[in-house]
Order: sequence, then structure tokens, then C-alpha cells
Amino acid sequence: MELTSRQELLKVFRVEASFYKRKIGDEYIILRNQARIKRRGYSDTITSDAVVMMVNPGSCNVSDKNYNIPILNPVTERVPFVEANSDQTQEQLMRLMDKRGWNHLVIINLSDICSGNIDVFFSYLRKAKEFDHSILSDTRIREMECIMDNNRGPVIVAWGTNTRIKQLAKTALDHSLLKTIVGVKHDRCPFYLHPRPALMEKRALWLQNINSLLGGQDENTG
Repeated sequence: MELTSRQELLKVFRVEASFYKRKIGDEYIILRNQARIKRRGYSDTITSDAVVMMVNPGSCNVSDKNYNIPILNPVTERVPFVEANSDQTQEQLMRLMDKRGWNHLVIINLSDICSGNIDVFFSYLRKAKEFDHSILSDTRIREMECIMDNNRGPVIVAWGTNTRIKQLAKTALDHSLLKTIVGVKHDRCPFYLHPRPALMEKRALWLQNINSLLGGQDENTG
């Protein structure tokens, strides 16, 4: 199975995301509470065809280098959406969207802390106890409710197999709004395979497996 190139995907889809900053110790770190992948020309900003939950925002970043990411609390303040550069994981999800004929996919995470380096992420995670960096927090239940209420399709879980996320993953599986989920299960609970494994053939296999789990024929047969 040949995977559609990034260049071709970005002709069809675009990414927007809501970034904010919070203070950890003596520094402000960047977080992202949501990302949206949309088909170009599609105007509905509310209703999604699917929600995907992964570990944390990776290397997705703001397109406008001059944009000043606001210092906000997502519990009490609205985080604005801005155009964002895609990363390889989002491009893999674009392939799924193309296969299913979806127009709008929402990405949320076990933690909002941005880092493409998993060790840096866990370093920040250990220090982030003083604020609600996770949409799974009880204080952010309204945010989660809004996302789920406006989703007309599946909730796909794909947070990978790193053993250090075990407690966060268990928290997600116990969440009252995540009772109906779909994902490519790993042999060990509570892990579900990530959409973008290192090997291209395994990326193609994930697409094949998740599409099969979602059921029905491909929406886009062209």
C-alpha cells in the first residue's frame, strides 16, 4: 500500500490548533489543548467526523512565527485557534480522513504539554502537578463534553505503548465520556498502537487495521 505524500495531503487538508502557555517553575512552556484537521474549503468549525486521542502534542507548531502564544488557563478562558504546521502524525491522520471521506477531525491528548521529544515531555510532566495540563482533569469536564457533544463519529484512541503513560492511559479509559472507543489494541493493556510507527509498512498496516475496525467500505474509493 503506497502512502499519499505530504505534498499531496496538504493540497487537500489544513491544520489549526489552540496553543497556550503556562508557567512551570521559572519558565513558561507551550501547551496545546486541541488541534483540528480540516478539508480545505470545509466551513463547519464545530461538528467533527471523529476525535482522536494521543499522548501529547508533538512537533506541530504555529505557522505564523510572529504569533505571540497567550498565557491562558483553559479551565476558565477560551484558547484561540490559529493556523498550524502539520507534523507526520497529523499527516497520517489525513490519510485516514481521505480514506473515510471525513472533513473535520479533532485531536486531543492525554496531556497538553507540547514536545516532540518524549523524554523532555516526561520531564515537564513530572513538574506540571500545579495546573490542569490534561483534558481528563475533572476541572476540564465541560471542555471534554463540548468536544464529545459535537462529534458525530468515532473516538479513536492511539496513545502508543510507552510504559510511562500507563497511569494517564488508565485515567482515560476510566473517563465517563470515553466509554465507547476504537483503537488498534496492543497485547498489553491499556496501550493502543500509535498512528505513525517508524516503519512505512507499519503505518500502512495501522491505516488498514483502524479502517477495518471502523467498519464499512472506504468512503473514498477513488
